[in-house]
Amino acid sequence: MIEMSESFKLHRLQQIDSHLDQFRARLRAIETILSDDTSIKIAQTKFEETSKRHEDAKKAVRKAEENVKANKVKIEQTEAALYGGKVRNPKELQDLQNESEALKRYRDVLDDRLLEAMITQEEVEASFSAASAESDDTRGRITQQNKALLNEKADLTSDLSRLESEREAASRSILQGDLNMYEQLRRLKRGVAVATVADNSCAACGSTLSSAQLHAAKSPNQLTRCESCGRILYGG
Repeated sequence: MIEMSESFKLHRLQQIDSHLDQFRARLRAIETILSDDTSIKIAQTKFEETSKRHEDAKKAVRKAEENVKANKVKIEQTEAALYGGKVRNPKELQDLQNESEALKRYRDVLDDRLLEAMITQEEVEASFSAASAESDDTRGRITQQNKALLNEKADLTSDLSRLESEREAASRSILQGDLNMYEQLRRLKRGVAVATVADNSCAACGSTLSSAQLHAAKSPNQLTRCESCGRILYGG
């Protein structure tokens, strides 16, 4: 059985930790998205505002219709008194005639107001329908999004548990002094303690390595670190 070099073990641990970092970062992002109901609140607020305007517009139409109806009744009552034969006094007849004409003129005003109210109601109904559809669409979209995110979260949690077990096993095979150095470098180097060698350079910082460093990085019997960034080098 071929014994793995210390640099290989640390490189493998780095791979596991990098995946763990990615999974944990993604889980945090998922939690942030799941807790953000801004889109729903905006759509709901818009729906509630247009709903109120819609109700107000309908009330305005009903009020305008009632005014037209009341005016019609008054005209009918006035003309009934005017032409019914019961009123004979010329002055009273003239007053009824003037009142009838005034009511008819006012009827035109009320008809215009009713028309304006109906036009406004039609416009508001269009906005209300659009806001209602937008609210439903937003809720549906967020529901589907959250369902997918919850499934992804479950998969990530499972993968995280598996990788944590792998990390524990991998850590046990590493010398404690080397593990301590690795953990310290992880904290100092934004999570990347081990760098591979690529094109005779440190893949983490890009510095060109000397022949001695290249040889040491590929040696199974020693650990070497990049003279530029300080990371542990793994030559493969």
